[in-house]
This record gives sequence, C-alpha cells and structure tokens, in this order.
Amino acid sequence: MCYTAFNGAEAPRVALTSIPVSKFLKKHWDWETPVLISPPQMDDKDACVFPEKVKGKYMLFHRLGESIDIAFTHSLSFGGSKWLEEEQWLSKRQGFWDSQKVGISAPPFKTKKGWVLFYHGVSEMTSVYRVGAVLLDLKDPTRIIARSGYPLFEPEMPYEKEGIVPNVVFPCGAVLIGNKVYMYYGGGDKVIGVATITLEALLKTLA
Repeated sequence: MCYTAFNGAEAPRVALTSIPVSKFLKKHWDWETPVLISPPQMDDKDACVFPEKVKGKYMLFHRLGESIDIAFTHSLSFGGSKWLEEEQWLSKRQGFWDSQKVGISAPPFKTKKGWVLFYHGVSEMTSVYRVGAVLLDLKDPTRIIARSGYPLFEPEMPYEKEGIVPNVVFPCGAVLIGNKVYMYYGGGDKVIGVATITLEALLKTLA
C-alpha cells in the first residue's frame, strides 16, 4: 500500500507498507514498518503499485510535480536506500479541465478493452478538482489508448462544493463488481462518497 507521508514541516513523500493477506482478512492490522520511497525534500504523492508486473518489473505511478510519473523496480524492498525514479508519463493539458495538475486516484482495474485508470485533474482557471480516466493497453500499460476529453465527474453536491477544501472530488479507490464500477472519493476534503457507473458507459467515454 502506498500513501502520502507528511509531518507538517517537510515536503510530503510517498511511503510504502504491506500486510499479509491472511492477517488482513482476519483484521489483524499488523502492517510492516513503513518506508519512504520517494526522494527527500521533494513534493511527491498520489502513488500506487500497478496490479501486475510489466516486463518482469513492478511499475509504480506517482506524482512528482504537476504530472503523473511512472517508475520501474525489480523489488518493492526499498529499504530507505533507493528512491522512485521520475519518468514523466501523463501531463497536464493547457486549455482543458486538467490544465493545472494531474494525479492518479487508485490502482487501475482490468477490462477486456484495457486497463482503466481514474485520475484527478485541477483546472488552472478555477482550481476545481475533477475526475477523468485513461484506457491503457493490456500488454503494454505504459501506452495510453484513450483519455477523457471532458471530466467524468465533478463537484455538484453541497458537500463537494463546500468543506475543508471547496470544489473537490478526489477519487481514492475504484473496484469493478460485475458490470458496475464503484468509485470511492473524498468530497470537499471532508466527507467520503461513492459514485457508480456501468462499465459499458465508462468505456464509451473512452472510445
């Protein structure tokens, strides 16, 4: 599990921890001691491990700066002695809804058409957080097949437009159950919500 580690003073960094499936299912929260895996003194967050190995290596998404980066590693045992590499992968787009910055939301899920990855984008004009998606090639998930031209989800409800940070929908997890996609998100950095869409409707937006 990747998460953002922040002590309130230094730049936020990506941390990694793990837990055996057997303990997780029994709710024995005996997590491994977390280790920082992003470079010191650099603002890095919004990270996850790709669900499958790519060409024999682990692939990780993270955001160092304003774009989504990818990094490859033979082992997830960082040990505090090596850091995520920066390879720019998905950039912000001038004049679009994601013109200020972009970041991933949760590990992508696999479909017959490709891997679907939700991501959040921030508008340079309005600073509103919205949600879009990219469709990735099944054999080479670094290759982007399609990307949302328009946001799929944006703040509409009062609890999304108001809060600790207003005008925010920030996806945190997504699962595919049957033919329905459940996306769990933070609203206004204050509440947790869930939005649903059929897989067919979602893929049509990425056709």
